Order: sequence, then C-alpha cells, then structure tokens
Amino acid sequence: MEDYVSREIISKLLSETKIEIGPPEVKHFQFVVILADDTHPQTATATISAVMGMLVEHGAVVSNATPLLFVAVLGVPFPEGNSPEARRGLVDALLRKNGDRIRIIHGECDGTVGKFGGQHRWTYGALLPGFAGILKKLLDTKFGTAAEVESKTPNSA
Repeated sequence: MEDYVSREIISKLLSETKIEIGPPEVKHFQFVVILADDTHPQTATATISAVMGMLVEHGAVVSNATPLLFVAVLGVPFPEGNSPEARRGLVDALLRKNGDRIRIIHGECDGTVGKFGGQHRWTYGALLPGFAGILKKLLDTKFGTAAEVESKTPNSA
C-alpha cells in the first residue's frame, strides 16, 4: 500500500479512525484463478453462482473478484486445506460442474496475505506474484481446461 499512499498519510488515517491493521505476511499458499465465459449472457449468472458456491464449499477464500474473474486462495486465513491435493480437488470439481464455461489457472506460490483494510469485516486479501503473467497464461488457456503454474518469488508482480 505504501507504493501508492505515503506512510504518513496511512499512519494519520489509522490513528484518527482507530482502525488497527495487522501487517501482511508472506506465506506459501495454493491459488486458483478462474475466468468465466461471457459469450453466453443467459448462463453467466448461473456460472458465477456455481463457481462461488464451489469455492466456498472447498474452503477457498475469494481474494479478488470482478464480474467474471475470480482469484481464490486456499489456506487463508486458516492453514487447513492449503495443499496441492485440495487445490486439484477444487479445480476438478469446477471443471466437472462448469464444463466449457470457464478457464482455470492454478498453482502455488509464496505471496503476501493478510487483512488489507477490512479488519472489522475480517476480509483477507492475497497478492499473487507475477499476476500479469498469470493473467496472460489464463487468457491463452482454452475454456474447459486448466493450466498449472508456479511462482515462488514474493513481490514480483
């Protein structure tokens, strides 16, 4: 956050509002990035609902979401479910349920996770290293398939 807002302003805001934000931590976690097919508007809502339901069912935390793009992490905030097997189970279930309506990139990385401003709402976030490259790989992936990628370097995004 300090890349965009000066430390003095952040400190002033936190002291005036009495909000406490713990420092983000760097840890190893599994991730899944999903792009839904927007060429079928009549099924878009059903696809979004199905994807969100499966993420919750598999204990993934949706770190970022736009109408058709989801970034989910496993093992945040709790370490349970942070395994390659859990991630692959989620990917398999997503592909089985949604067929050719989604593209999936998945893998594991060392990244920054934590409460990035939603302390009172218990909102967690995650920064995936090399996210621009991950998005490019996602766009190159065919619908109904998954590609596994790995990124180990924090703050390389």
